[in-house]
Amino acid sequence: MWSNWTLSLLFVLYTLTLETTHTAALRITRIQVPEILKVGDSSWLECDFDEVVGGGKVYALKWYLGLHEFYRWMPAESPTVKAFPPRDQLLVVDEAASHRGRVRIKNVRLGATGVFRCEVSEEAPAFHTEAAVANLTVFDPPDTKPRITGLRTAYQLGEEVEINCSSPRSHPPATLTFFINNEEASASWLTHYPPLEYEDTVLETSTLGLQFVLKQSHLGQGSVEVKCIASIKEIHYRDISIEYVHINFPIEASVMEGHTSRCIAQTTPTRWMMMMMIMWIMLMVVVMYW
Repeated sequence: MWSNWTLSLLFVLYTLTLETTHTAALRITRIQVPEILKVGDSSWLECDFDEVVGGGKVYALKWYLGLHEFYRWMPAESPTVKAFPPRDQLLVVDEAASHRGRVRIKNVRLGATGVFRCEVSEEAPAFHTEAAVANLTVFDPPDTKPRITGLRTAYQLGEEVEINCSSPRSHPPATLTFFINNEEASASWLTHYPPLEYEDTVLETSTLGLQFVLKQSHLGQGSVEVKCIASIKEIHYRDISIEYVHINFPIEASVMEGHTSRCIAQTTPTRWMMMMMIMWIMLMVVVMYW
């Protein structure tokens, strides 16, 4: 099967051949195809043309995906619009909304990624044909936000934190980036796992591992912020998940001993005064009743 790049080259060569071997009576002035669509989206394809004075009338305007014709407009026929579903229902043509070179497509699928070609031809006897091409990329975003796993409830300073971040089931696969307290994690702390592929689909799950030792420099308000960003540059996709590494701060024995000593030092004079008062009261009672 020919690749999309091969088809693109063939279409360009075909268009150039048409332009150099015929005197143009029809001229395509604009072709517009969305650069990016999400699976299930709807959009418009637009192909505008000019009819040159003295030239022949338009016989047909056709839209192709790759080598497959999926739309035809023939002004001399009834109905003027006809649709031909592509293989595997890669897209649906809204015939009622479409007219001339403006075509409404719905429910696009990943396989609709490729080269779209608009072709306009004259009536007999010239049958002169003009063509123009444009590319469409269909993407399937991750099912959810990136997931951070492996995090414990709490850690002590000096312990190792070992976690993973995954971005599930997308095409193209997401690129993952870890940040610790808003600073990108060192490359030496990262483990790049191969994407997980799924049978009978092009979807993939990306996973990135992070391993680092908790240090005093990581401390904020008793926790460390760990952020994972999933992004797909080609389609301007970006999503974020944030988790916090909570730290237990142990109370050192020397601190406790110092606290106890202070308590004893503070309470000893108080007890001595109470004993003196009791003895003085007892002495007064004895004197009164002597």
